[in-house]
Amino acid sequence: MDGNALQLTLRELREHLSDLRALGVMAILGVVLGFAGPFGTFEILPTGGRIAYWVATVFVTYIFGFGISVLVDRLLGAGRPLWLRVPVMIVPAGIGATALVALLNLTTFGPAYVSWGAVLALTVQCFAVTAAVVVVSMITERPAETGVTAAPGPPPILERVPLPQRGALLALIVEDHYVDIVTERGKTLVLMRLADAIRETTGVPGLQIHRSHWVASAAVAKAHRSDGKVVLELSNGLRLPVSRGYLPAARDAGLVV
Repeated sequence: MDGNALQLTLRELREHLSDLRALGVMAILGVVLGFAGPFGTFEILPTGGRIAYWVATVFVTYIFGFGISVLVDRLLGAGRPLWLRVPVMIVPAGIGATALVALLNLTTFGPAYVSWGAVLALTVQCFAVTAAVVVVSMITERPAETGVTAAPGPPPILERVPLPQRGALLALIVEDHYVDIVTERGKTLVLMRLADAIRETTGVPGLQIHRSHWVASAAVAKAHRSDGKVVLELSNGLRLPVSRGYLPAARDAGLVV
């Protein structure tokens, strides 16, 4: 499995679960189902037990469904058609959520209450929830069709940056086997090659100025010479050298006179 995709998925899941509104909606839904007692839980469990069971079920199904669907979507590639992405995301998420909730049911009710009919009903229930999670996430991902061309989104490289450090992309700097993603809000060290990082700067005009450095054109504040070398100073005060081999490209781009 692509470790990078897993890392990004876990980060996105943590960010999603830090949203108090999402947590609140899941908690309210669990409490409502706990009082209603669907699928025979009203007769089997007392009120407190039903609420605890349904809150746990909602959280497990939603979190697992969301996480697996995002991971599968990353591995599949967001450029694929929506009609292909949605079912491929729903199937593994639904299967995994069903298995987890089935284990929860077995632990809560015991084997006497686990039958083929109950498993079938549970499968339908979990697939419905995960399908709703996937479809809603896909709808919110797509730009509204208002007749106005949507502004270009942020470059893919920023998906690797934690939310507090996300901002305008300024530069990419190699640090051993890592790349330091520099934005107007800070830096983030990511395990990847510079060439791969540059490919993820789509939508941000820039160029490589050194075997270890890439800069966004708009981030360059001025250029000057230091000890016979050309140095670019960025808007955040960071200074990066332009190597001799990349100097013609920097001149052509208007970054160096």
